[in-house]
Amino acid sequence: MKILPPTLRESKRYLAFSLAAEDEISRHDLIYELNFAATALVGDVGSSELGMRLLGFDDCSGIMKCAANKVWEVRGVMASISSIKGLRVRIKVLGVSGTVRATTQNYLLIKDVKQVEPERERTAELDKCEFFIANMAISGKIVRRVDNEMDILPDSPHYENTLNNSGTRYFGITVFDLTYKENE
Repeated sequence: MKILPPTLRESKRYLAFSLAAEDEISRHDLIYELNFAATALVGDVGSSELGMRLLGFDDCSGIMKCAANKVWEVRGVMASISSIKGLRVRIKVLGVSGTVRATTQNYLLIKDVKQVEPERERTAELDKCEFFIANMAISGKIVRRVDNEMDILPDSPHYENTLNNSGTRYFGITVFDLTYKENE
């Protein structure tokens, strides 16, 4: 059987969520409770239309795949769960995205106070930078950073006017365009 081309496939969304519980919850117990809550909330046919799949789950966070037009129903199913195996739980949806990569980068890789990551602890946190366009130095505040790309809000009013006139909010650059200034 041939695989459907991407234009004919059903659209999917990925929900990043965090789970707060009194004790450790297993993946199997979470899946069982999600299916039970979906059946109770929207019925058998409705739960099959949701297309819910638990893609990844560790102790306190995970990614749920669902149909693009059923995101709010899936959020309702997740919000309706108050206990798993007699343990009180709270499931909080951190965000929704169209790809697993974007979901992971935007919602699950955020530095948490509880989770110590030595690689991030050793790296200098940069919030200011300077870059060059046609031998002109432009400095500004880093607003958003994903991998090697970042959005910069310029310090100079001249460049802010340039951005406003062009209809964009930030300069989009890569890390290879930068000369760093570390705040001390």
